[in-house]
Amino acid sequence: MCYVIVTGRSLSWLLISLVAFMLILTGIMTPKWLMGQPVVINENNITGFYVPSVGIYNRCIRMANEYSDCGSFSFYGLATEDIVYPKPWKAAMFFLSLCAAIQFATVLAGVLACCVQSVFKKSVISLAGATQALGGLFGVLGILLYPWGWGAVRVKRLCGKYSEPYMPGECSIGMYICIKNYILQHGFSHVIALNNVARRT
Repeated sequence: MCYVIVTGRSLSWLLISLVAFMLILTGIMTPKWLMGQPVVINENNITGFYVPSVGIYNRCIRMANEYSDCGSFSFYGLATEDIVYPKPWKAAMFFLSLCAAIQFATVLAGVLACCVQSVFKKSVISLAGATQALGGLFGVLGILLYPWGWGAVRVKRLCGKYSEPYMPGECSIGMYICIKNYILQHGFSHVIALNNVARRT
């Protein structure tokens, strides 16, 4: 028999965890981590511009007959050549994907916690919170590894010759800041979970 037990704290933790999971996925999928210099286009007496950008495995550039083309440059995943997909970005992608998988598991555990309060005499919420903290560490590691790849040939073409690890050169930082904000939200979610566990004991 399933007794649904939902508190305000557990519901807020679940909703914040769900939002954090969606932010992780959005951050991984977006090509707007590094924004290049705007490029002016003048075709058929129409002037426009676009901003080339690159993400953790996506990029948006101007192709020959297209206005802009966004797509993946990691054709073979982590087996893609290092010139095309720098090693630090592969490592960042691995850790951010691991973080997303752990976050998804904690969201599922939060939903199941409405019916099952404990597993092996441990609170489901406290186990999910501890797991979420581990996922947060993987997320932080992935975010710290990403700028290490800014010295790659791909980034130098976009950001100029002065781009080096942790120095974006002529590029501006786009969605990378949003990913950092995820860390804050993830930490807030973890604090709520720990507070919830402390009040139950």
